[in-house]
Amino acid sequence: MMRQLTLSLLLTTTILAAPASAQDRAWAYRAAPDPAQLGYATPDSDDLVLALSCSKDSRQLVAHFPVDRRLATTLVGGRWLDDVGRAAPWPVSVTIGSGEVQTTIPGQADVDALGEGSIIQVEFADRAPVAEAFARTGQIRFSALGGMVEPPPAPRRELRSFLRYCR
Repeated sequence: MMRQLTLSLLLTTTILAAPASAQDRAWAYRAAPDPAQLGYATPDSDDLVLALSCSKDSRQLVAHFPVDRRLATTLVGGRWLDDVGRAAPWPVSVTIGSGEVQTTIPGQADVDALGEGSIIQVEFADRAPVAEAFARTGQIRFSALGGMVEPPPAPRRELRSFLRYCR
């Protein structure tokens, strides 16, 4: 559900406006309504690679990305539980990198309603060294639970607009 919601929010005004023949993944930026979103996905599909969001002037970036490993094992009373009986979302370590800069911070995993994996969410400051490297290079990668996403560099114009909105 979270992946579907994140993807639909991201795609509502930008990626879905892409030409019908555009089937390759693409970066898209959307500022309104708040929060702003910058994402990398396939137009007209559920293929979300990475969604970044931030609220106006918050200086905090939130990333969502799918991984193949599924932590959910049992559905009890409408809540997903992991193999030891803890309810979602589950704490995980997330490594964020850009070029040579890398950091590992706490994040959380939730059920991916569209597949067999999980959706990872992590929040980090736009002043963090990895975020500053991302702002310079457009390159970013995330890994958690043995999965990694590393889209091509974000287009400079969209990235600058997104980060300006966050600051």
